[in-house]
Amino acid sequence: MEAAHVRGLIPLHEMLRLDHPRGWIVGIAALRGRDFPVIDLPGKLGLAHGSHGRQPCVVVVEAPGPRLVGFIADRVSRVVPLRDPDLSRGTLRIAGRTRRLLDPGQILDEEVVVTP
Repeated sequence: MEAAHVRGLIPLHEMLRLDHPRGWIVGIAALRGRDFPVIDLPGKLGLAHGSHGRQPCVVVVEAPGPRLVGFIADRVSRVVPLRDPDLSRGTLRIAGRTRRLLDPGQILDEEVVVTP
C-alpha cells in the first residue's frame, strides 16, 4: 500500500472486537478521536487465513470519502521506496519477490461503516 494512504499504526489489542454480519469486519478502533472499522483483509479478499504473527497491528489508512479504515497486519517491518520499473499492473518486485500493491479504494465499498 502506498505510504501516502497510511495515517497510523495501532496495536491490535486496542481494537474492540465485534460480531458483524459481514465476517470480514472484525472490530472498531479509534485514532485521534476518530472511530473506524477494522477489516480482516484475507476474509474480505477470500484468501486463506494465517496466524497474526508475533507483532500484529492495525494499519490505519485513509480511504476515499475521506474516511478511516484499519487493516490487520501480521507485522509492519519497513517502508519500501518504489521505482517505476519495479511496479507493473498492481504488483511490485522487491529483492526478487513479487508483492501486490493494495489500493484501499478498490478493496472497500460504500457499505463499510463505522457503526456495528
